[in-house]
Amino acid sequence: MLSRRSLFAVGGAALLLNGCAQVAPEGGPPLMDVLGGDSNLSSFRAALRSSGLASELFERPGIYTVLAPTNLAWSGAPERIRNGEREGLLSLIAGGRLSLVDIQARGGRIRMLSGIDVRVVGGTADSPRIQAARPGQAPSGASASIIRANLMASNGVVHVVQGVLLPA
Repeated sequence: MLSRRSLFAVGGAALLLNGCAQVAPEGGPPLMDVLGGDSNLSSFRAALRSSGLASELFERPGIYTVLAPTNLAWSGAPERIRNGEREGLLSLIAGGRLSLVDIQARGGRIRMLSGIDVRVVGGTADSPRIQAARPGQAPSGASASIIRANLMASNGVVHVVQGVLLPA
């Protein structure tokens, strides 16, 4: 005789095996789908795919924060980064799901997978201005504003930015 509990357990296991683990508690799609849902992020998304980072990071277990440049911002990035240089792309990705509130709680600092820091250097609470910095140094290089924040995904969060952050 099957109990309700065993039916739920079997059903839950079947859903997990069927790939439903990609659905976030918030109901969001995976990061690459969030990026794909905005045509203004297509150039950055294409660079993630061509570099192999899309499959290496986002199609495996892990939670990430992505600072996704708009197509206009991406067009002004150095050619090596536009062509998928991993180090440059890793300067736009951090481990963990960091909302704007989380970033502020960390003193406005994010350590990116490349090892650089991104720091809040101004702007408003809803649209902070951020700038890259080498570890232990002051921010340098171009700054950018977060123009759309907290786009939640099952495996992280995307913040849309108006620039490509690289320390000078």
